[in-house]
Parts: sequence; structure tokens; C-alpha cells
Amino acid sequence: MTSFEEPDAGLMVEYLLPSLLGANHSLSQELEERTLFFGELGTALEQLHGRITVISSPPRVARETSQYPWLWRYVIHVIVGANSRAVQHAKLWAFHWKVGDEERLALHVSSTNLTTSAFKDQIQAGWQVSGRLSERATVNKRRTWGELIPFLEALGTSAGSVATERLERLITLLGRAECPAELTFVASIPGGKSAARELKQFEPSEIHVLTPTIGEWNDRSVASWSTDAGVAPGKLHLKWIATSHRWAGHSGWALSESAGKALEASGVLIERLPNEARFTEEHREADPRWSHAKLYLLRSRRSRRLLLTSANWSVAAWGAGKIRPRNFELGIVFESEWTDLESIDEPFAPPDTVPFYDRADEEERASMLEWAEASWDGKLVHLRARSLESTKPVTAVVKFSGGAKAPVVLASGVGALAWKDPERTPLVARFSQGGDTLEVHVIDLRPPTEFSKTPLPEVDPALAKALREAFLFQRYGGPVVDADSIPGLSAARRPIGAALPTDYSVQAWLDARAAFGVVDSWRDALDEAKSEPLMLERVRQDGEELRALYAGREGPAASLVVEELRWRLDEKA
Repeated sequence: MTSFEEPDAGLMVEYLLPSLLGANHSLSQELEERTLFFGELGTALEQLHGRITVISSPPRVARETSQYPWLWRYVIHVIVGANSRAVQHAKLWAFHWKVGDEERLALHVSSTNLTTSAFKDQIQAGWQVSGRLSERATVNKRRTWGELIPFLEALGTSAGSVATERLERLITLLGRAECPAELTFVASIPGGKSAARELKQFEPSEIHVLTPTIGEWNDRSVASWSTDAGVAPGKLHLKWIATSHRWAGHSGWALSESAGKALEASGVLIERLPNEARFTEEHREADPRWSHAKLYLLRSRRSRRLLLTSANWSVAAWGAGKIRPRNFELGIVFESEWTDLESIDEPFAPPDTVPFYDRADEEERASMLEWAEASWDGKLVHLRARSLESTKPVTAVVKFSGGAKAPVVLASGVGALAWKDPERTPLVARFSQGGDTLEVHVIDLRPPTEFSKTPLPEVDPALAKALREAFLFQRYGGPVVDADSIPGLSAARRPIGAALPTDYSVQAWLDARAAFGVVDSWRDALDEAKSEPLMLERVRQDGEELRALYAGREGPAASLVVEELRWRLDEKA
């Protein structure tokens, strides 16, 4: 998942991840349900450790204290800029699902950051596709994805070695599916060619633009962009708001007076977006949200195509002529019958004129310290940084939930810190050089056997063992976990003197059947994970834990289960 702004741990923990993972429990003020929520989420994230990655831009301001700092043990968060200065502005989410025996890859391209405000305060535009994966990857299938592949390769290189490895997995998956023929990806890569040239293939006769942020254009950059796109400046239509529009008082919509004059002088048509304009039925009159969508309607002689993208209309996002883009941006072009963007405009009439806002410089204050990464393998915290200033030393302070370690001075941008404490895991590394600072989350790269020693988040340690066991059984087809199944959690225990089962033979048969159902489910998971070393190690560890749990039970069924698990684990060793 990619985001321009720092990912919001509160959004991910309380809403996004539970939804994606199909959680049975919800975040509640009631202690029992809250405990089950975090127990379920923690054990699910542990299973996916190393498989959820977020890539964003370097933080522009000092990071606020997170309500859930432990999230970044499970979710890898990295920033771009490892090889040169870059802004990560794309919004791509990619999910590898398995439904029954079928593997699927779902791609989402949108304007949505991983922040609460993006979901609650803004209107977004998004596109998605989901396709079945074949068993083998081919070069021909991979080529059908066009600009998406070099975009992912460059993004990985910019975000460091850990991100490169994760994105290589995604590229491999893309090689197992064909991109639908009617779709075309449009991508910007920092330092690459102008992405506007990718629009020329559609032979547009006019382009209608709706984005909330407009860059600092001048006559030369406008002429270069229009040449790249293959359309004259007089055929560029910018949809913009008037001073009476409710979005006019919001800093999210920004067009400086100098840029507005440059566009008009170049012949670009600035057309008023009516105050009552609506693009979806869900967008109602009283809706307080403002539009963060970025849409470009490409009209040609034969068709209309819609470009849905992360790119605002700026040189930084697109590049223009010899000026190269500074941002990672991604969009998708497809034929569309939606013509509202073309037809929805009206003239500006004084005193209701174009509102101008001088926005903050996109790059803000230049920092010499451009990129950093911190990773922990269970023994050492490996520290890396890139700075434009080679003469000043870079120091790093590694923090955990209870404090911080002594500073480490990096040599040639590299350093290390001994750390073997699984109870107090390193969470954040703060790099400093002169007056510049850069704070990053520590990437936890411990193997599953070591990672499992980490305490469950937000859970009473006295209940953690029972929660882990209960959700382990549930994961492999055992009973759904509830408060009554966790000793010490629920006050609703069986009353003293309540009747117990009298037909022990029937109960023993039911217990044996349930136990072998768990084993069958685990065995299937083991077979499915054979092509994924990381998942294979995790499933094998689950098998070892199941064997230990059944070994502590009485009866012939438990002994048979232990024996089969031992045989399966030895067979796959």
C-alpha cells in the first residue's frame, strides 16, 4: 500500500485492517470484547508478519506520538529517497487473496492516502480490478502491465532493499495475470521522462482537468506540457471553483495568482465548477467533505477516456519537456461514457471570481538528510541513512516503549546497535544531522520463531497465552473464540452444580472428530505454503504449537493427533 502522507496507525488498527482481515470482534469499550478484538487482530497480524508493506514519502514534520506504536512491528513502513530525493504521491493498493482454491490479485488505484482525514473529510476517486492468477508467471503476461512494472521497480529501488524485495513479489504476481486490454497505466517516476508524453498515444483533441492542487506554471512549462500531451494549450480546460464555493475556504484547493495568470496567458481555459455540481449520488448538498479526486477527461475524435490518478496538475507530478517529475504518481486510463467533467461548467461572473491561494512550497524546507531506514533481525538494529552533506556526522537514537538507547554515530551512512530484548522491541529510530532530523519506524525482520515471543498488543499478559491458543485453533477450523472460551476473561462461568455431560463416549468421539478436523486444515495450509518460505516456516511453527497443546491433553485421540502432527512435521523438514 502506498501513501503520500504518513500512514495513520489509528485508521489502520481501528478500521482498515480489521475490515481487510474479516475480524469477528470489534473495538469496544467493554473489556471482554476489546480484549478479544486485540487478541484476534494481534494473532492475525502475526500470521501476516512481513507481508503487509506501506511505502510513503519521508515525514515532512515531526511525527506525533502514535496511539498504537506496536503496529509497525507487524506492518513494514518504509520511505522513498534511498538513491535520490523523491516524493511518494501515488496511491496504489495491491492485495493477494486466496478464495477457496483460487488465487486472485486485486489492484486499487485512487487518490486516497492512508489517513483518517482522507476517509472522513475528503471525497476520493478510485478504480479497482481483480483477476485470477495462473500457476506460472510468463514474460508476455508481465509485459501487458506496461508502465506499472517500471514504476514498481523504481519505487522499490527508491524505498530501499526491504521494499525492493516486497515489490518483487508483487511483480512476480503480475506476471501470472494479464492486464485487461482496455486499461493503460500512466506513471511518473522521479527523474524520469515527462509522464504527459504517455497521454499522446490517445490522440486527445482536448483535455478537461479536475484536481484540487495546481502547480506553479509559467508560459514555457505550459507549452512543454501541452506538447508532451499532444494537445494545444487552448484545448486544455481547467475546472475550478469560485469564491462562493464551499471548498474555497479550504487549503486543500490551491491555485496561486501567478499560476492562474500564467495559465490564462497561455490560452488555458479556466472554467467554473458550479457550486451545485455533484459527481455521485452519495455526494449530497450538506456533505462537508471536499474533493481530493484527480481526474482528467481525454476527448478524441473517436472516444472519451478517463484518467483517474494520484497526480495533481503540476510540473512536480508530471514533468514538462526537459523538466523531470519529482513525484511517484500512478493513474489508470480507460474508455468511459461519463462526460460530466466535459459538460459541467459555467462562466465566472463578478463578484464571484477565481479564488487564489498561495500554497506552501511542495518541497518545503530542503533537508540534507533525505532518507533513512532501520531494521532489526533480533540481534542488531541496522541503521542506514543518506544525506547530501558528507562532512557532518549522522547520529541515530533508537527508541522503545519505555525509553531510548544511547546515540549511535553512523560511518558512511551505516551503523548498528546490539538489541536482543524481545519484550521491549525497538520501535522508532530518530536520525539527526546538524539541525535536520528524520524519524522512521524500525522494520522487524525476525523469523517467525523469534517474532512469536513478542507480547500481544493491548492485551493483559495473564490472558495472552489463552488467547493465542484459542485463536490458533480457530485459524485451523476450531471453534470461534468468544469470551466464555478464555479462562479468566468472562464472568459468565458455568454455575456450580450445573450438569456435566454424562455420555463420555459420545463427547470423546466429538472431541476426536474436531481435533482431526484441525489437523486436516493445518495439513492443507502446510501444502499451500510450500512455495512461500516465510509462510511455510510460520505454518510449521503453528504445527509445533498444536502438537504441544495436544500433547498436554488426555485420551487416545490426542495421542493420535500428536503422532500425525509429528509425522507431518518430520516429513516436511
